[in-house]
Amino acid sequence: MSTTAVVTPAVSERTWLERWSPLGGLLFVLGALVLAFTPAADDTGETAAEVVAFARDNDDWLAAGAIFGLISLLLLVWFTAGLAARLRRLGAVGESALVVIGGAAFALLFMLALTVWTAPLLDMEDEARLATAQASTFLAIDDIGWVMLGGAGIGAGLMAIGASVAALRAGLVPSWLAWLGIVLGVAAFATVVFFGIFAWLAWVLLASLLLLVGEARPRSARVPSA
Repeated sequence: MSTTAVVTPAVSERTWLERWSPLGGLLFVLGALVLAFTPAADDTGETAAEVVAFARDNDDWLAAGAIFGLISLLLLVWFTAGLAARLRRLGAVGESALVVIGGAAFALLFMLALTVWTAPLLDMEDEARLATAQASTFLAIDDIGWVMLGGAGIGAGLMAIGASVAALRAGLVPSWLAWLGIVLGVAAFATVVFFGIFAWLAWVLLASLLLLVGEARPRSARVPSA
């Protein structure tokens, strides 16, 4: 039995942005978790008075949410572009297209949802009448944000399923791990009932870590051959 060097093709052709695109996914997950689990991340209330009180007490959190919404667009586009490029290199053209479509929808709709939930409440008016009108506008469009987040979850699910199917076919990861990715992708469709949020956060985190581990491996490995 002899050993033959197997070199991963085209690794040297990757740009710096593509090679480190998993960092975009990790930073997105970290930012989303910090934003979601800070004490200020609470229900804004059901009445205009409650919304006004929330906005005045959490102005810094609202500003951070609006800024993260814009940053998340860049992070998710970076992550999606790097993932799609890797799939194209494997010849998984269809799965790569699904990742691009799903990832683009995910990035855009997530950013818009955060904008809907934060922008109307920034710089709450001092005058009571104007503040009440501002809060009433927020209550009128609050559900639009949930619809957008639900659409973002569908996009994330399509991206997860496309990437996981490609990984399963190419044997890049153990089959159980690829099937876990598919299950998380399907679960992401249920973002509107909240638990889907944890599904796409878990998948982005898992995919980012796997991609970074892949980058850390040596460019060549020796495998047995007859």
